[in-house]
Amino acid sequence: MTNHRATSRALSLLASLLYLASCPPAASQALAQQNQVLLSELQQAQQLTPEQMLRIQAIFSSSRILGQGNPSVSHHPMSAELCRERRAQAGIQDRNPEFERICGSPYMAPLYDPHRELPQDALACIDQYEFPDIPCTYPIVWVKAREAAELCEAEGKRLCDAHEWEDACQGTTEPPQYHFDLVDGAPIGTNVERLRRIHNRENAADKRWSYGPQPRDEVCATGS
Repeated sequence: MTNHRATSRALSLLASLLYLASCPPAASQALAQQNQVLLSELQQAQQLTPEQMLRIQAIFSSSRILGQGNPSVSHHPMSAELCRERRAQAGIQDRNPEFERICGSPYMAPLYDPHRELPQDALACIDQYEFPDIPCTYPIVWVKAREAAELCEAEGKRLCDAHEWEDACQGTTEPPQYHFDLVDGAPIGTNVERLRRIHNRENAADKRWSYGPQPRDEVCATGS
């Protein structure tokens, strides 16, 4: 990336059981066609090189399920055209020239503390949308952790860590709250749960979501 800025990637990793049975030929072909349209959009939107696209294509081709959902059963609640129309009506600007200059890539935002820093002081940037990081394009699902890391690397980026993820969600960088250097030799899962309880207890009075102080599942389209 330009300006020697580190970049980070937040991908949607679904913690669901993988459906490993063989897909019918028609379903496999429909998924492949859907992915081909997506990859063409990805190359144009993210300005990727042919070499980068070959690496990304290989990752998609090696999976029987990676994509925007099974075309035969997935029914997205809104079309891309309607999404773009509503964003235009709301006056939402998809491109930010300043952020693109800082991050070296479209649809990314710098991570910094707005109380004491400027955007150009950021040492890392994060995608504004889930992969493929394109406004009004549905994200990729059924992605394994290894595939997520490889997709990031193919674009010259990397997966973000938990600290960067939380900073991006709250809109400002804060000191790390998970101090793994202070934990004992217990299994990583045990330590993560222990630190999570400490974190939640210390921040109980400031508990919030990106859309408000109370959880609202309906705004996340989880039932679509």
